Amino acid sequence: MTETADNVESTTRARVEALVGELVENGDMDNLVHLARLIGSAQDALTDDMIGRLAGIAGGGLDMLDQVNRSGVVKALPAIAQLVENGDLERLTHLARLMGSAEDALTDDMIGRLAGIAGGGLDMLDQVNRSGVVKALPVVTHLVENGDLERIAHLARLIGSAEDALTDDMIGRLAYVASEGLSLLDRLTRSDGFLGMLRILERTEVQESFTAFLEAVCAARSEAVEAQPSGGGLGPMLKLARDPQTQDAMRFMVSLANHLKR
Repeated sequence: MTETADNVESTTRARVEALVGELVENGDMDNLVHLARLIGSAQDALTDDMIGRLAGIAGGGLDMLDQVNRSGVVKALPAIAQLVENGDLERLTHLARLMGSAEDALTDDMIGRLAGIAGGGLDMLDQVNRSGVVKALPVVTHLVENGDLERIAHLARLIGSAEDALTDDMIGRLAYVASEGLSLLDRLTRSDGFLGMLRILERTEVQESFTAFLEAVCAARSEAVEAQPSGGGLGPMLKLARDPQTQDAMRFMVSLANHLKR
């Protein structure tokens, strides 16, 4: 047993000496010495208060790491890394600062007014939705494309200007004229004679005859203006009576009189 223990001790010592030799050759021994001196200096410089604070910081850090691990933030790290690469995280930071500045600048009065505006806007949207205005949007779009909406706006302005220009006296007279006009139109539509006259005027031959009559009146007036004054006397009367056109005119008048007697 003593020989076995000696062999193990000599083997261990040989390994330790080999490792120490390797550390000396690589220069790691000097690094270890400097590290040991640094740790020793830190231990000499640390007070009990500093050790307690460092212990508290370490404990808090471990607790934070545990909370991070439990909250599943690790799963969000790829998304956060992508935000950092794209520069979106910086934009979110600026947006958060902007919102913070806006919150600091807002007073209670401003917040109340904004809340009132938001509430009024939502109420208006609800009323618009309930009124069915959405169904009229295609028609409004068509009016805008054709320019009819602008014409309607100009017409509304014209009517508004006319309303501003009208006085009470003018409005009363216009109302009287409109009332009398409607009364006259009602009387005409109730009259059988007027309706019969309209039916006669709708006939093509009547329209042609009326047109020919008006043209004849215009032509006769022109000839009367250009003709020389009559000399008078019985002779010209007899000459006019012997004119075939006079006889045709007399025949037409007799025929007209006969038809009017029927």
